[in-house]
Amino acid sequence: MLVEVDHIVASRVGAAAARRFLHAVGGGVHDVAYLSPGLLRRAVELDNQYADLNLGLADTCVMAIAERHEMPILTFDFTDFRATESATGPWRLAIDEHTYMRAMQR
Repeated sequence: MLVEVDHIVASRVGAAAARRFLHAVGGGVHDVAYLSPGLLRRAVELDNQYADLNLGLADTCVMAIAERHEMPILTFDFTDFRATESATGPWRLAIDEHTYMRAMQR
């Protein structure tokens, strides 16, 4: 979900980094995973499965894409992603939450 990555990079790193990411995507440096009808159905399944968490469309779409493509997830929302699982087990997160929390305390 490019919008999610753009938001995370812009808010955590800055506008210049977000612009560099956008140019890299536009230049073909990164692959883009598109939300197919099947992935949307899987996102709805995940939303139903974890209804008590109120995950929302953005997070469940990220989950569905990561599950299908066996990709790690870039998130700072560790609570929701650790409270849920893919069909094969815990999500692989691109950032270790314990390392991140220690770095933020410095």
